[in-house]
Amino acid sequence: MSSLCICFLVLCLLKIAAAQPLTDSTEVDALNKIIDYWNLRSNLNLTMDPCTQNAPWAQDQANPKVACVCSTTVCHIAHLKIYALDISGEHPKELFLLKELMDLNLGQNVINGTIPAEIRQLTKMQYLSLGINNFTGRVPPELGSLTNLKSLSFVSNNFNGPLPPQLGNLTSLQQLCIDSSGVNGPIPQELSNLKSLEILWAADNHFTGKLPEFFAHFMNFQVLRLEGTLLEGPIPSNYVALVKLQDLRLGNLRNEDSSLDFVENLTSLSILSLRNCRIAGQLPEKLSSFGNLEILYLGSNNLSGELPPNIMSSSLTALDVSFNSLSGDLRPKRSGLSMNFFGTSINDRTSDGRYVISGTYKSKFRE
Repeated sequence: MSSLCICFLVLCLLKIAAAQPLTDSTEVDALNKIIDYWNLRSNLNLTMDPCTQNAPWAQDQANPKVACVCSTTVCHIAHLKIYALDISGEHPKELFLLKELMDLNLGQNVINGTIPAEIRQLTKMQYLSLGINNFTGRVPPELGSLTNLKSLSFVSNNFNGPLPPQLGNLTSLQQLCIDSSGVNGPIPQELSNLKSLEILWAADNHFTGKLPEFFAHFMNFQVLRLEGTLLEGPIPSNYVALVKLQDLRLGNLRNEDSSLDFVENLTSLSILSLRNCRIAGQLPEKLSSFGNLEILYLGSNNLSGELPPNIMSSSLTALDVSFNSLSGDLRPKRSGLSMNFFGTSINDRTSDGRYVISGTYKSKFRE
């Protein structure tokens, strides 16, 4: 073989090597220790470099999933998913050596203990899912160091104490999902900084104090779920500005009455659930013109007057106005519409010919 051919072959090999850089050795060691700590070797047996292109564990549907970002010289582990594999124990300390992580999903496992303060080292994190585990203790204030976060979830855990005000540092956050997480106390005023927020799931926590007025400044808000808390009304009138809301669910508000005036401009709503929120006054007739509204739950409030005659718009699939001082006649019930008007004085003229006075009949209602 001529020297020219040998040189060409060497150049080709160098190009291939340059095109397939190896994973940072510290991260490889840390990943292997994580795999062994959580007994995942049968699910993720690394027989080659973790960042090898098109490796089976790097595919979108892989679980466990390990995916990387690479420069011309080195690869870093950027995505780690271990979802619903019943891993248990606490966080291994090696997890916090994966400092290039952008996406970590440990949801629906049996991980326990507290979230270590070392979580602050993962500053490139954009998506962090720790939901449906057995975490205890306080939600760590160090989460406020992860200022690149776009999505944070720790639903269904056993935390205690209030939300740390440092979460207000997460100004890029678009989704915050903390239903049934065990947190309590007032919602920190510092969360008013989260003006990029689009989705907030925070139901079934023992939050106290007033329903925050600052939510009205979240102009990208699409979903707000805050049922099952100890929050107090009224519903702030400035919520009228939340014109992008599609799903609004509040419940069990205490102490002060609210009106439905704030919904006047919320024409993007598909779900409006305000059960037991001390809503007083009349049902706005304008609700019948909300073309996207599918579910309207207003049971156990202080509504009065007549049910608007056109309230059952063509888009509506479920209506609950039970236990209110409402009267009037229901239009013939169309197929696919569930209704509950028990505890009212509404007369039901349904499509099967029944005529019911004073709400003594409870229609079949599916939730």
